Amino acid sequence: MPSDETRRVLKVFGVAVTNLEDAIDKKAPTDEIMKWDGELAERMREVTNLVERLRSRRID
Repeated sequence: MPSDETRRVLKVFGVAVTNLEDAIDKKAPTDEIMKWDGELAERMREVTNLVERLRSRRID
């Protein structure tokens, strides 16, 4: 069963992807698109860190 952390990380990642996609689709100003791009990059780091922690548990 996924942990609360896993659920949170995946939820905020999904929101970040959606926000960036929406900004691009509505042709938002570049600064708004870059804001969401930065947010997505941060969330991607969180997902990557989560995956790495899960992989290390698999090996132990």
